[in-house]
Amino acid sequence: MDRFVATQRVFKEHPVKVILASLFILSFVGLHLWNSYASLSIHEWNGKQVSRIKVSDPDDFTFAVFGDNKGNYSFFEPLLRHIDRDKKVAFAIDDGDLVSGGERGHFRSFLKQAQRNLTIPFLTAIGNHDLDNGSGNYRDIFGPTSYAFQVGQYYFIVLDTSTGFDKVEHRWLQDELKKGQTSKSCFVFMHIPLFDPRSGGSYLPEKDGKDFLDLFRRYHVSHLFASHIHGYFSGFWEDVPYTITGGAGARLQGSDPEHFFHHYVQVYVHDGKIETTVKRINAEGVISCFLDLMKDHVIEGGLLLGASISLITLGLSVKKAKGRP
Repeated sequence: MDRFVATQRVFKEHPVKVILASLFILSFVGLHLWNSYASLSIHEWNGKQVSRIKVSDPDDFTFAVFGDNKGNYSFFEPLLRHIDRDKKVAFAIDDGDLVSGGERGHFRSFLKQAQRNLTIPFLTAIGNHDLDNGSGNYRDIFGPTSYAFQVGQYYFIVLDTSTGFDKVEHRWLQDELKKGQTSKSCFVFMHIPLFDPRSGGSYLPEKDGKDFLDLFRRYHVSHLFASHIHGYFSGFWEDVPYTITGGAGARLQGSDPEHFFHHYVQVYVHDGKIETTVKRINAEGVISCFLDLMKDHVIEGGLLLGASISLITLGLSVKKAKGRP
């Protein structure tokens, strides 16, 4: 009862503090809800990025591939800047798990990171963490989850392996692989790999993996890129070359320095030949990461700070009021 009386007294004696605290809290909650659920003005991102790709020689260019950044600041932003400084790289492809969860707010932050740190065309594949009760948010922002495009004399197929693969999608893939036969090389990008080189289980169902491998062998896929496993692996599945590049920022899934380090892969193509080079990335300092985080969340941070200060001062006022007769 004393607490109730003291609270009433504070409300009467400090109406400005009460109003300010209420406004800060309501504004913070409202902004958080807007950030999480409001539509983005960006649509068909990947289609627009494809149209931006320009190479001076259709048979001699370089691109970058990486995956599993999951909204990271300390590794992902330095990775983007490292790529952007390399004038040889014509475009980049993120092989999935762009964010830790497929809410619009997470994609909003991801796009801010991309636009702030990378000036070259930047395409994406969908990963399992990019889903939020389905692929609706991803599709609304980035466009179709499977698509294909041509750069010079090379064909690129980006494949959705975030969920099951039905007959329609299988037929689409086969048609695209046939189109790729007229190019010097055909690349396939998919988030979940066909198999796990560690024999640990982070791969497609066995039947799907074998079906895909049969298609890729039949149509002579030049190189398959995947991520999902947070590390680096490269080799051959039968006679199909593959690279798993899942080191763009998410927590690494092992300690072997040969495979588990943060990185991206640079791919150089020339006259039908393919050369891949691994580029290691070091973490950025805590202060720089904090400043980058504040750039994306400065308004929410300010409102939360204001609400916290207001509530603390109100709490102190209630405590003082309780001590008065």
